[in-house]
Amino acid sequence: MKQISKYILLFFFAINLNAQNTEVIKNDSLKNKSVELFRKIFWENLPKSVSFTNDYENLYSDAEQTKLDSIITKFEKETTFEIGIVTIDTIKTSKENFDKLSLHIAQTWGIGKKDKDNGILITISKGYRRIRIEHGNGIEKIITEKETSEIIENYFIPEFRKGEYYNGTLNGLNEIIKLLKSKL
Repeated sequence: MKQISKYILLFFFAINLNAQNTEVIKNDSLKNKSVELFRKIFWENLPKSVSFTNDYENLYSDAEQTKLDSIITKFEKETTFEIGIVTIDTIKTSKENFDKLSLHIAQTWGIGKKDKDNGILITISKGYRRIRIEHGNGIEKIITEKETSEIIENYFIPEFRKGEYYNGTLNGLNEIIKLLKSKL
């Protein structure tokens, strides 16, 4: 009789585990569908750019964001080049679509003067450990992909590795500005 009781108890325990497993799978599936829907809505309804720096991942303090904006504004007034900075958290895109979202933002926001196509967008994701720099066609004639890669590797990444996202962004931004000024 004890043996049968053990089997019955084991049977109910197994059924309970299976039910919990099914519930977890349903919750994960619902969560994944919700995230996909949010990402689709974000893509189709990008928020308007509020300034040259749009920090959706909250990497910068207000003062840091203001400083980055003032540097870009001053440079834009001197040269007409426009530089945008956007940070993207992982809820807004998948890692696989990060580059596509960066290009989509650059095209939607229209960074750079239309007649000159002289914009640059710096897109950063701390969560995905990614950075991408988009060039307008006018910039591609001035800055090479190799130069852009060197700026990322030598000015952005070292500070990012230390968790210093503002310092890395500031260093990289200043180097991009310096490079553009040297080629005018």
